[in-house]
Amino acid sequence: MNYRYSAVIATIANSFSDALLDYSVNKYNYYKVLLYTSIVAFLLQYLFGALTDIEWTPESVPYLFIHAILVLLGYVCFVKSLEYLPLGLVGLIESSNLFITLSVDSVIGYIKITPYFMLMFSIFISSIVIFSKDCLLKKQSCIKHFKLIGFVWVFASVIFYVSAPYLVKISDNLGANEIAINLVYYLLAIPYFAYLYYFKKPQTKFIEINKYWWNNVFFLCLIIGLLESIYFILETFSFINDAPTIVMIISQLRIFLIFGLSVLFKMDTFSIRKGFAVILGVLSIIGVYFN
Repeated sequence: MNYRYSAVIATIANSFSDALLDYSVNKYNYYKVLLYTSIVAFLLQYLFGALTDIEWTPESVPYLFIHAILVLLGYVCFVKSLEYLPLGLVGLIESSNLFITLSVDSVIGYIKITPYFMLMFSIFISSIVIFSKDCLLKKQSCIKHFKLIGFVWVFASVIFYVSAPYLVKISDNLGANEIAINLVYYLLAIPYFAYLYYFKKPQTKFIEINKYWWNNVFFLCLIIGLLESIYFILETFSFINDAPTIVMIISQLRIFLIFGLSVLFKMDTFSIRKGFAVILGVLSIIGVYFN
């Protein structure tokens, strides 16, 4: 099997999942959304594992739990960032994980940092600044209540997520497959989200809208859970069978998809500045790919 196809499919599923998640957490109680989507994703992946195989070893358990904790922290930070920043900007900033992964690989000895790499990184940072400018200037094209704390949440998400591919590879080498790796995450995530839902109240007031049959929290959570399952299984599978940097490069396709979907779902608005920033960010990533 060409493992890069699995990375492409995972990226597409992740983009649609994030777009629907952004829509849902801004319309409904996001603690409810996180709990229900996690339950759906857990059940679907457990069913898939029961039909195929769930492999793990005692040696892999510590790494499975470390991976689960870091991914959970990354996911929580990502969702919090959606309260303050448009999804397109969040997706663009999250793409910085490629540069972090490349930097880690340079320390390990897989690649060498060059002036060309630093140029591409500078262009990428410029794209984030340009995209953010509409919100910083409080223009109408920035429809969210923009706060700088959103940057803290999204960069924290990036830091937590960036360790995932390396822990996945360690877990795989110690005898755990992609299903076991993901199921351990849900063993931590579901109780945590249940605690938030039943004992915590979100600060933002949400209006539950049911104008259309599909605009229902249960239906949306079902779809998000399905997309999340596809994304988790295929991305973990890709990390196991390919270099983390390659999978990260492929995943940058989501910059285009997320921005387009966020505009489609009216969680963001299109502007020439944002379009230019997205193109600039993608060009910097392509530049790294051909380095």
